Amino acid sequence: MSDIGLKSSLYVLDGEAETEVSNRIRELEERVALLRGVGSLNEDTIRDYYGEKRFEQVAESNAIEGNTLSVGETELAVLKGTTITGHDPAYVRDALALDKALQRLSEMARETKKPTDIDQLLELHDLILGDRPGAGMFRNEPVRISGSNHVPPKTWKEVMSSMEDWERWSKDNATLPAPIRASVLHAWLSHIHPFLDGNGRTARAITNLELVRAGYPPIIIKKKEKDRYIESLSESDSGGDVRSFLELVFEKIDGSLIGLELSAKKKQGYSPVQEKVRRQQQRQFSIWDSSIHLLARTVEHQLQSEVEPIHGKVVVKIFESPLDLDDYLAVCERRSAQKTWAFILDVEIPGFARQARLAYIGYRSPQMFHELGDEGGPALLWSKKNPEGFPKWIGVSHEAPYAVELTTKLGAGDEWYARKIDGNIEKLSTTSLAKQISKSLIQLVTDSK
Repeated sequence: MSDIGLKSSLYVLDGEAETEVSNRIRELEERVALLRGVGSLNEDTIRDYYGEKRFEQVAESNAIEGNTLSVGETELAVLKGTTITGHDPAYVRDALALDKALQRLSEMARETKKPTDIDQLLELHDLILGDRPGAGMFRNEPVRISGSNHVPPKTWKEVMSSMEDWERWSKDNATLPAPIRASVLHAWLSHIHPFLDGNGRTARAITNLELVRAGYPPIIIKKKEKDRYIESLSESDSGGDVRSFLELVFEKIDGSLIGLELSAKKKQGYSPVQEKVRRQQQRQFSIWDSSIHLLARTVEHQLQSEVEPIHGKVVVKIFESPLDLDDYLAVCERRSAQKTWAFILDVEIPGFARQARLAYIGYRSPQMFHELGDEGGPALLWSKKNPEGFPKWIGVSHEAPYAVELTTKLGAGDEWYARKIDGNIEKLSTTSLAKQISKSLIQLVTDSK
């Protein structure tokens, strides 16, 4: 554990996982060092990247908590301070408060030698809640976390004791890599749930305080990722399994670095021709997004019809809009390798080992790329639970359900191309493909011991 030292009363990584985490951190730190070392982050780059992200960060963090303001409406609310028609006036106050907190966060981040502590936490929480009751104070009554079986500390004394442990870990581990500190402090804070309101926004602010203080760009966990975000935190609550949350944080850091790297290379400009192309790309993206959901639901139906008569159980989890347009274009241009989660198939049949497969989105293999006339685009690939530790999911080929890779032609989501284990590529309808995936996954279950 000497490399990253991820250990507390809650979170521990084994040797295999720690090695993988160390490698991931080393790669991220090299990219940050290159950006800052060559002077790429000039004033124009900073303005280009952070000016665009400022209001998105406020809007998305608030949206996870139910705020309905869009990025544009959030910008208007923050800059003008006016009520937005059709929205709760409290949402404008929340936008103003969070933006103020994030501006203060940027000032705190300049204090590079001061580890995050309770005083900084309470100051940020006070700014985030504004004039609402409980701002800047730990709670003195029990709370329940929606959708979780975890029961946080009940009394002020128990909360305070837990938060002192949290602060002690932060000070004792001040030299750990920022992604590790950001992930642990966030997950631990969510576990304690020390406030009556504002826990999520404050935890996400603490994550970015850690990252920005270490020279990383801030990350944005979007509303569309809420299910995955909450599920990963739930895993850390129930058994100290922080792997999924670590992987989410790593992916968000990678995405923010990609954005910062692109801003460092070019300045953005409007073009009518480009806008027309972008609208066409938006239509193609919408078709792809709908085709994934349709495939997942059709597979779910096929699996249930097969296993329910033999008392089996099927759980299908679909992640809402796993890509946005920028992600989709990055995949089409083969410049993003982030494993964006699409859906999870989990099948259990009495007498056999349970099998789960995660379908994630990457870019097409060279074989599929050439099969479709050198057309770039997204593809579904498969992972299974990693018995060795970190990451939580690992890619599979021979254990993939029916096909190693699945894709559709751009703008045509009703027909799928499936690259099978033997390398052959077949063209199938959504229903036919769902039947094949269902049949193959059941075979994987019955072949297990």
